[in-house]
Amino acid sequence: MASARRTRRTLTVMVSPREGHGLAEASLASVLADDALDFDLVYVDVLAPATTAAALAAACAAHGGVLVRHDAWVAPSVARKAALARVETPYVLFIDNDVLVEPGCFARLVACAQETGAGLVAPLYLEGDERAASSIHMAGGVLVRDAAGRLEREEHELAHAPLERAERLARRQIDHAEYHCVLARTDFARRPGVISEDVLLVHEHIDLALKARELGFGVWLEPAARVNYAAAAGRRLGDLDFFRRRWDEAGCDASLAAFARRWPIADPDAFFAGIRVFVRERMARTSPLHPGAAGADRDLPMAPAELAQTRTALREQALGRGYGAVAARALESACDFATLSFDGLYRADGRPFLNHAIGTASALVRYDLRLDVVLAGLLHAAYTHRPPWIDPGEVTRVLASGGADRIVLALPAAKAQIADGASAAQLTLTQAWALAIEAANEADMLLSGEYRASGRPREIAPRGLALLGDVLDRVGTPGLATTAAAPAGEGAQGPLLGFSPLHGSFRLDARNRRLEAVRVNR
Repeated sequence: MASARRTRRTLTVMVSPREGHGLAEASLASVLADDALDFDLVYVDVLAPATTAAALAAACAAHGGVLVRHDAWVAPSVARKAALARVETPYVLFIDNDVLVEPGCFARLVACAQETGAGLVAPLYLEGDERAASSIHMAGGVLVRDAAGRLEREEHELAHAPLERAERLARRQIDHAEYHCVLARTDFARRPGVISEDVLLVHEHIDLALKARELGFGVWLEPAARVNYAAAAGRRLGDLDFFRRRWDEAGCDASLAAFARRWPIADPDAFFAGIRVFVRERMARTSPLHPGAAGADRDLPMAPAELAQTRTALREQALGRGYGAVAARALESACDFATLSFDGLYRADGRPFLNHAIGTASALVRYDLRLDVVLAGLLHAAYTHRPPWIDPGEVTRVLASGGADRIVLALPAAKAQIADGASAAQLTLTQAWALAIEAANEADMLLSGEYRASGRPREIAPRGLALLGDVLDRVGTPGLATTAAAPAGEGAQGPLLGFSPLHGSFRLDARNRRLEAVRVNR
C-alpha cells in the first residue's frame, strides 16, 4: 500500500553529504519545510556522528522517508548512484546537506522540467550562512570553448553578485548545474553510464550535464526556485576528516583523469587548471599544519629547552621546523609589533610580557601549526594589553594582514568553551585554532616556570584540559595537549619588587618605577 502511494508522487528528494555534517539537521529541516509539493525522501548518510545520525533517522522516520546509512567512507557520488534504486518517482532531486531550501523550490523545479522536457533543472544558487543568503553563488553554469571547440574553462554566471541581480533573471537553458541542488529525470539518471563510476569528486556535475546534452535532454535554470548554499557557515572540527577525504588531491586527480577519458573534448591543461587550484586552496584552508610540516614528534610533550623566548630564537625555531623564509619574516614583523604593544609590560614572574607572547608562539611552532595560528598566538593579547596610544584599529590591521584577526577575536569564546566543557566536534575550525592558542599559552606558563615562580592558580581546569586533549588530537598535535596538562610543580620565588604574590601582569610606571595595574583596553 505504501509503495503504491509513493508511485503516485512526482518527486523524490535525495539528500546526501557534501563536505561533512555540521549543517545536516538544519538543511533537512528546510527540505521538510518545503511542503508545496508532496515528495518521497531518501537520506544518504555517510559517516554522520552518532547524535546527528540519530536526529536524521528520527526526522526521516517522521516524514515516512528512507535513510541509507554508510558506516565506511564512500564518495557522495557513489552513494547517490546506489540510492537511485530507492527512487520510484519520475523525478529525483539531488541536494547537498549544507543547503537551505526556500519554500516552493521543489514545485517550481518540477514545473520547469514538465513544461520544458528538461533532463536537468537547476535552481538559483545563493550563498551565505545558516541565517541568510548574502549574495548569488551561481545563476547557471557556463562552459567556455576555445576556437577549436574544446572545453577551455567553466564559469559560474553571476558568481558573488548582489542579490538584487536575481530580480532580472528568467528561465533559460544553461550549460551545467551543480549537485548543491539539481532536479533530474529519473529515467535519465538511471541509464547505464550516465552517472560515472569514476568521475567522483570533482567535475561530476559537469559530467552529468554533458551526458544530458549528449542524450538530447536540455539543462535549464529556474530562477524562481532558490536555495542557499551556506558556504559561509563555520566549518566544524568534527567534519575535518570527512572534508579532507572529500577533497583528497589524489582522488580529485583520478576523477579528472576519468573525466578526460569520457570527454576528450576537454583541454586537460586549461580546463582542469582552475579546479586543481580550487582543491589545493580548500585543503590548505582547512589544514591545521603549515605546508612544510614534516615533524614526526607532534605526539610528544614539549621540553623546556625547546621554548623560545626571544625574537631570534623564535625565528630560528620556525626555520628549523620548515616554515620557510617568508613565514619567518612574517613572524619577525609580528614580533616588532608585539615589542611595541607590550613595552614596559611584565608577567607575574617578572618576565617581560614579550617573552610570554613569543613563548606562546613558540609552542605553536613546535607543533607545526599553520602560520596564521602562530601569528594569532604571538599577538593574542594585543587587543587587551596594548598601551592607550595604540588604536584598536591598528591591531586589527596588523592581525588581518596575516589572516589572524578572526582567530584572536575568537579567543574570548574559546575561554568560555574551556570553562563549559563544549563538544570538540561541534567547534568551528576557527574556534579550534583559538583553543590551540589557549593550550600554547598554558604550555608557556608551565615550561617557563611562571606557574611555579608566581604560585598563580592554573587557568584551565581538568574539564577544560580534557576538551583541549580532544581538540588537539583531532588537529593532529596531541603532544601540545599533553604539555598543557603537565603539573606546575613546586618552587615559588621570593617577592617581586617587594610584592608577593603577584598573580597577574603589570606595567612599570617609567617615571618612578612603581607597579601600575594593567587596565584591560577594549
